Amino acid sequence: MNRDEAAYLLGVSPEADPDAVRHAWRMWARIAHPDVGGDPAHFAQLDHARRILLLPVPAPIFVAVPKPRAGWSQVLQRPKHLAALVITGATTISLPALAGLVGVPFTVVVAVAALASAMWVAWCVREILNRNADRGHRIAALALCWLPIACAQVLVSLAVGASLVPVLPLLALPLVAVVATVNPGAGLWRPVGR
Repeated sequence: MNRDEAAYLLGVSPEADPDAVRHAWRMWARIAHPDVGGDPAHFAQLDHARRILLLPVPAPIFVAVPKPRAGWSQVLQRPKHLAALVITGATTISLPALAGLVGVPFTVVVAVAALASAMWVAWCVREILNRNADRGHRIAALALCWLPIACAQVLVSLAVGASLVPVLPLLALPLVAVVATVNPGAGLWRPVGR
């Protein structure tokens, strides 16, 4: 017997308070109790219905529904320092040329190019995304901004004869650190859940 059937049997609403349930049960007990000539099976059903309705009603379980992710059109904005972004981006792309043209040691060029591209990408993402952007938008924007810069650096290094292809994974290490600052919950900087 469920709560609705029990309420129907006693003649109360399923949301009736305990006092109303007890009052209805007493009214039925005067009529249906076996000592006054009532049917024992029917009285047992009434008693069972009373016990069901006097049980505490479980609180509804609320599941937090995440708000829908904003679209890219809602999170992109025009950069405030567009000229500076373009100039520093071009400078970052041309850094690998130092190895072939000027003779700067290859390891220094790789380190400087990797750091410069990661810093430029972090700045670019701050410029192009507004406050509505969530972590997913920021991480995707970091990757999408870094990829053309890294490819252009590799092409420039190939053009001057100092290929960055063998050390391409090293170019991504500073980007990984930048992504970790955007998503500290991934456990890279602090434990998950804080």
